Amino acid sequence: MKIVKVTPKSQEIDRICGREVAPSKEIHDKVMDILADIKNGGYAKAVEYAQKFDGLKGKNLRVSEAEIKKSAAKCPPEMQRALKQAIKNVRDFHVNQMEDSWLMEGKDGVVLGQRIRPMKRVGLYVPGGAGIYPSTVIMNAVPAIVAGVKDIVVVTPIKGEINRAVAFVLCELGITEVYHIGGAQAIGMLAYGAKDGKGKVVVERVDKIVGPGNVFAAVAKKEVFGIVDIDMVAGPSEVLVLADNTCDPDFVAADLLSQAEHGSGFEAAICITDNMETAQMISECVDIQVENSPKKELLTKVLDNFGRILVVKDWFDGVAIANAIAPEHMEIMTDEAESMAAQIENAGAVFIGPWSSEPVGDYFAGPNHVLPTNGTGRFFSPLGVYDFLKRMSIIKYSEKAIKKNAKAIAVVANEEGFIHHAAAVLKRL
Repeated sequence: MKIVKVTPKSQEIDRICGREVAPSKEIHDKVMDILADIKNGGYAKAVEYAQKFDGLKGKNLRVSEAEIKKSAAKCPPEMQRALKQAIKNVRDFHVNQMEDSWLMEGKDGVVLGQRIRPMKRVGLYVPGGAGIYPSTVIMNAVPAIVAGVKDIVVVTPIKGEINRAVAFVLCELGITEVYHIGGAQAIGMLAYGAKDGKGKVVVERVDKIVGPGNVFAAVAKKEVFGIVDIDMVAGPSEVLVLADNTCDPDFVAADLLSQAEHGSGFEAAICITDNMETAQMISECVDIQVENSPKKELLTKVLDNFGRILVVKDWFDGVAIANAIAPEHMEIMTDEAESMAAQIENAGAVFIGPWSSEPVGDYFAGPNHVLPTNGTGRFFSPLGVYDFLKRMSIIKYSEKAIKKNAKAIAVVANEEGFIHHAAAVLKRL
């Protein structure tokens, strides 16, 4: 693994921060065509695309509850126990994110406040191609359930029958509305809804779409934002490890590869250390683990592109670089890990100490694994209960209050040129 001496102003840092995966014009145009077809063609067009791209047999997109239960029954007991515990951990964490409505009483009978309400209907995209992701269902659906979302609808490009682990999680969470469709066509169906040839609604539109997908689904989510809400447009996965001479280099290497194995070629696996000897030890461990991995070719591709061990003169520079990169996952394996963690401003999730391996957060600990990527941790947050809640402002003025304040309100309205705004309050004098 390549070792580079850096400062916060090094070109290597700019290269890492500037890593971006932009879809081609061809993909974008194709997505726009699919979305237009789904919007105009309804359920029949969704079926057509699912037959063409998602292996759908017949003309029914809906996966029956019987099919889901049949697959769930095949889930091994050990897997069932692990998934149940993961669901519990995620639920226990997310209940702490619930928000309450509130009211405040002011002078002259004024009442102001904020009312919290859950979204009614949320769509969850679950990938169904090369990977199987029951954790995606847990991490996206549980906070929505905690928030009080009434309807959660799942779309997934099933290959054969629905995966047993995914099916088991769906049963555990009580999710029964599942459709055999993926890609941009699935996103379009969720965003616009789908009617049959007689104008009857077959699939109701959703309020928000969450969940990862292929490039077509990702581009489609970006395009329908504003028609519906979305979680985020996530990029390839990334991990940044801060490690000093007290670290176990084998641990660091293993955790770097845990993100590199996603395999698009644009993942970032970065280690920052203040010690060249530590850097060399970590590099050797990475090389050994890659050489012994059945995913050697895939890992090598990722590490050649954005796998780096960055050596800094001190931890002042190291922390500055870490905050500039603002990684999805940040691990801290240093002598004073908690103290260093307090200096981190930008990251999706921070894993403190040698026993807090990143996959603990991916599957089990409780905090959400849907995290901002590609530097967006500077302004985005992990997915949470708050993402499925709406906040409505409450305003109640009394007769006394409006008569006391009408002229002041009118002055501002007139200054902005809105004479009828002013007239509306002055009418009440």
